[in-house]
Amino acid sequence: MTVQGTSTVESNLQKLFEELEAARKIQDDWMHNGVDFVDLYVEDAGGDWLEKWGKCEEELEQIKIKQVDIEAVKVAIDLSDFGQTQLLEIALANSCHVSEDDRPNHSPTGQEVKHQRLLLLGGAIFGAVVTDYLYGEYPELDCDAISTLKARLADRKKLSEVAESFKLKENSSRLGDDKEADESEYNKILAESFEALFGAIYLEFDRNFSRAGNWLIQKLIEPTLGEHLDLTQQSKGTLENELKRREILGADILEAIAIDYLYNRFPDRNSSQLTRWKNLLGAKEIFPKDFKTKLGSHYLELESNFSRTRDWLVDNFIKTAVDELEDETGDRLK
Repeated sequence: MTVQGTSTVESNLQKLFEELEAARKIQDDWMHNGVDFVDLYVEDAGGDWLEKWGKCEEELEQIKIKQVDIEAVKVAIDLSDFGQTQLLEIALANSCHVSEDDRPNHSPTGQEVKHQRLLLLGGAIFGAVVTDYLYGEYPELDCDAISTLKARLADRKKLSEVAESFKLKENSSRLGDDKEADESEYNKILAESFEALFGAIYLEFDRNFSRAGNWLIQKLIEPTLGEHLDLTQQSKGTLENELKRREILGADILEAIAIDYLYNRFPDRNSSQLTRWKNLLGAKEIFPKDFKTKLGSHYLELESNFSRTRDWLVDNFIKTAVDELEDETGDRLK
């Protein structure tokens, strides 16, 4: 070995020795001083360094968001004039795809909370649009077929395929390059990105159910239904079937309106809290017997106008019930 080579090895060994000694010293200080050992290594340990650490994490999230090609997304979804680009960023740039309930000890970032809220809203509006379309386009389709078709349209694999056609994989920082690593997780992430994207589109359209619905019908529902002609040809033109059809319609309209109202009334609540509020509304028994069927009928009487139905439902039931829940629960649901 040359003199230079020997010197390099000795230098590396010396660095390793110094690092080991430093590690041992930190361990010894921790053992002797407890958590106060931080004072020995962090300048102004009693200051706001931890708060700033959290702020740095938020800044890192913002850096990730900027990596999403928003203009490419606009073109892919055929909405090049999409104005609220921050909604697209939230829908596609959230780096953590595990739900809040699955991570009880995790403190989600602001972007994660916003993403989960968009996902909840998009999923609720998605379900109502699908049911409304199937009810109107197939007037004698039995309720079981409606439920089955809705499940197929919302299937994760189907939604992930649509998301891929919009190039969401290339424009989402939530996905790596290895699709085969876990196909189920891959489909889940892309499907959730699509639903959050649809929530963003609904808000971009100023909560216009009809406009958002037309986009979804064109991009997903009509192209997909051709694969399920066996179900769309089934029919049961009976009064009992019609009542069940209206119940299904009313149930999804109620779900969408409740989530839409809570999403907008409580902008600082996470998706789990909004879902809890929605469930509490159902538990309060504020709705009369057979209300879902009656709501479906009322929606049809209003010429399937979601906005008018929402105003009626909020003014007559939801707003007062939520006011009462706030008084009853205080800060417990914040």
